[in-house]
Amino acid sequence: MSNSFSVLKDIPYGEHERHVFDLFIPEKAENKSGVILLIHGGGWSNGDKSDYKNEAEFYASSGYICVAINYRFVSENINVFHELDDIASALNTIKEKCEEYGFNIKNTILIGASAGAHLSLLYAYTRKCEAPIIPVAVGAFCPPVNCWVENFLMGIKGEFEDWKYGVLSKCCGVKITKDTLLNESQQNALKKMSPQTYVSKECVPTAVFQGVSDDLVPFEHSELFIDSLIKAGVRNDFLVYENSGHALDKDPDKTDESRKIVLSYAEMYF
Repeated sequence: MSNSFSVLKDIPYGEHERHVFDLFIPEKAENKSGVILLIHGGGWSNGDKSDYKNEAEFYASSGYICVAINYRFVSENINVFHELDDIASALNTIKEKCEEYGFNIKNTILIGASAGAHLSLLYAYTRKCEAPIIPVAVGAFCPPVNCWVENFLMGIKGEFEDWKYGVLSKCCGVKITKDTLLNESQQNALKKMSPQTYVSKECVPTAVFQGVSDDLVPFEHSELFIDSLIKAGVRNDFLVYENSGHALDKDPDKTDESRKIVLSYAEMYF
């Protein structure tokens, strides 16, 4: 289905300058009760909703209401759980804005890359019951799933290691250094922010898209994550990018495959 669509840019959903989203509305909506939510990556401290412009346009042209959001970056006062609050606030405003256009939005599929994949999983796995729009599936591209393991972010070395531990500290709200990473309090804080911790039979259907040569999120992490979903009886898909690293840019043929998986979720769960 090829569809024309309109775009409403920089719709505010809160008071912070990054509390904005872009809403893509197809002229002929394939479904009027679901929205595909796109959450950009960038190490929880960078990135922009425009990173997902092409994907948003694709799903909108396929007949699905689509939203790309910005959210606050982690800092000394903002951690990943505040970023989850941002997702909830955005969903509230998305629901209200879509009602103005005659859409009664009830369900959402969360799609994210890297940090955005982590937030998508963590929100869907931990806040489904209280969400203003109910998560029904997740599409996670190179997702950080077990942030407490030593080889997480293994490609960030040398002079950049201080940055790595600084970001992890801001993400979980507990001071982390190379020397304290494996201490009990640091491990507990990192496990609390890790989607792997929350895998159970209650988790929503989940698709993982992972590069074999990823030097930030090790391939084995996603393999173990998928295994845990299988053991829990959770519907899942695992698309492997054999030639790619974290950017997933060496397997162009996989783009269509990943989109087909997301569209199949939309058809099944919206």
